[in-house]
Amino acid sequence: MATRNDYTRERRRLNADDLKRARGMVAGSRVPGRGLEWADTEERGLALRVLPLGATWYLRMRTTTMRLGTADELTVPAAREAAARAKLALKDGRDPRSDLKLYRDALEQSAGDVEAAVGAAFDYEVLPDDAAHRRLHGPWTWDDLVEEFLAAKLPKLKPAWASQYRTHLTYPAFRRIGHWHLHQLDVEVLEEVRDEIEAATSPSSAARAVRQTKAALDWAWRFKRRQSQLGKVPWWESFDIEYASGTRDHVPTLAELGRTLTLAERYRVLGSTDQETSPGTLAALWATVLTAQRTGALGGTRLDRVIPMPGRPDWQVWTWSADDMKGGKDPRPHALPVPPSALEILARFEDPDTDSAYLFPSRQSGRHVTSEGIAGLLDRLQGKSKPSRKPKDGGERKPRTPRVNLFEKHGIRPWVPHDTRRSLGSYLDDEDLGGAGSAILAHKTGKKDDEHARLEDVTRKVYAKAQRLDLKARGMEPWVAAVIAAYEREKAALDRAAEAEARRAEPSAMATSRGRSARTNPADPR
Repeated sequence: MATRNDYTRERRRLNADDLKRARGMVAGSRVPGRGLEWADTEERGLALRVLPLGATWYLRMRTTTMRLGTADELTVPAAREAAARAKLALKDGRDPRSDLKLYRDALEQSAGDVEAAVGAAFDYEVLPDDAAHRRLHGPWTWDDLVEEFLAAKLPKLKPAWASQYRTHLTYPAFRRIGHWHLHQLDVEVLEEVRDEIEAATSPSSAARAVRQTKAALDWAWRFKRRQSQLGKVPWWESFDIEYASGTRDHVPTLAELGRTLTLAERYRVLGSTDQETSPGTLAALWATVLTAQRTGALGGTRLDRVIPMPGRPDWQVWTWSADDMKGGKDPRPHALPVPPSALEILARFEDPDTDSAYLFPSRQSGRHVTSEGIAGLLDRLQGKSKPSRKPKDGGERKPRTPRVNLFEKHGIRPWVPHDTRRSLGSYLDDEDLGGAGSAILAHKTGKKDDEHARLEDVTRKVYAKAQRLDLKARGMEPWVAAVIAAYEREKAALDRAAEAEARRAEPSAMATSRGRSARTNPADPR
């Protein structure tokens, strides 16, 4: 609804019907409020402003707004040509107004022949927008900015985080501004993209997209001002989202963890497809609970980095390089002793036919289970479903597929993989093994270890002193035993509940069967 002091603004690909509608509104005195402004999504910056006294084409730039001509003088194709020529002149530092007047006069004399009017009014050629030339000299589009920023940023990130970082700048909502030049963007447009991301994903995902959008624009403004043409003022500083991430303090109980593992094994097919949870993902969920390691590094554990543990028969040591670990500015290599009882559990999910290089292979050949895959399994157990994609024709998304929340049904409070770290830490604190818990979780000790192992050293031999393997083993042994015991108890309890439910269902089934028999074979009335 337009107010007395504002335009009603809309964005769409304008056509001849819009022009006819605008003329009709002016002629019939039906223009609401102060007026309307329709922005064309094909020629960025072009807008048709409809006021009570007439409709006029404008070119809206960040630094200026220029009148192109009236709706009676310029058709939609003619207005787009005028906008393109005006932008080129402004870019070259020329005033296009005299050329635009010649262009309008030529259109009138040629009965609206745009090609003839262009030849008469403009003595320069609009060159095609070559991507390589544009990347080098500008002006950048949004897609240009994203690719150039990621090319500079991703090599500085760990591989596991790099793919996630790209995701938050390439949500489908960004496609609508992909070909927009950066100088055409404003906070209102970015807010529309932000709101679409939040509706399709979550507030936290939208918050990450906002942060990374601002980081990309900041980078371009500081280091690529000529190519980005973002202007003298960082206008995007006011772009934000009302969101604050809370501090998680949830500690899942052993019973909840054991019950979750039981349900994951029992309900292999979840959601709206018939595809089962892969063995690699199930094994990774088990390993998350048994080891409490960060899932990014854990999912990518390589078989060639698994070695026997010195002095402990049948134990393994899983190792990760500094690049695999999350540790701020000073990540360290990490090694974790894994007892035989845990290895026996994980062996149930091994696929003898796979030749994967990873301990937890993905269903996709050559890839490993990711942190998103583990979190996704927990989401499916909680009945969560992803929103469907928005149809290309602009229609409504399909409703989410209803699913059963197995967590709620079986009395499990929601938890995420990172929560297992608090569970392990709390349990070992109660067992007076807090130091072992800190070592297992790779918490920094406040001083550098005596020896810094490079990746090739870690996989060849473990520095027992630096990695404190014996201390970690003393913590892993009781924790793994407690997890397996909780799993066995919860599995037995669910088995008993299923048997009891089956027994209760038997009399009802028998009664139904007798009823059918009586109707089929009625008793002899004699």
